[in-house]
Amino acid sequence: MNNDIILRPVQKDEYGKVRELAETVWPVCYKDILSVEQIAYMMDMMYSGEVISGEVSAGVHYCFVESAGAIAGYLAWGECDPVRKVAKLHKLYLLPEKQEQGIGSAAVKLVKQAAKGAGFNYLRLNVNRQNANAIKCYTANGFTMVHQEDNDIGNGFFMTDYVMEAEI
Repeated sequence: MNNDIILRPVQKDEYGKVRELAETVWPVCYKDILSVEQIAYMMDMMYSGEVISGEVSAGVHYCFVESAGAIAGYLAWGECDPVRKVAKLHKLYLLPEKQEQGIGSAAVKLVKQAAKGAGFNYLRLNVNRQNANAIKCYTANGFTMVHQEDNDIGNGFFMTDYVMEAEI
């Protein structure tokens, strides 16, 4: 099953599709973790075409995760710490019906390969401390907790995360 998983770079005219996927995934993923208001705030903060375009210009790689030729989700990764040669997995989200099929693990493996090919030795990510399914996936894929942090994202909202890292 996992042999048909690929990462396809998101084209500029597809930034809206990334937002559509986020609007489908986030309410399901975060329904028991974040308020509807915080989800809406974060959608605007993270998924406008201008924000994605700016991140891509700064070197972040946005990719669709495809399974059997169909979009199963999306991810974004890029440089984090050039001194330690750390890349960061900024985002990895799969459609609800595509979860728990090994697609996320296959996508993580592909990002690790891409990051290693780009000269990185580690892959880091932030994950919400209450997102047990994601934590389980990342732990199974070699990530360990480095520390935890609470990030004020404005409007009275916080991201309460574990920072996890894996050697690649």
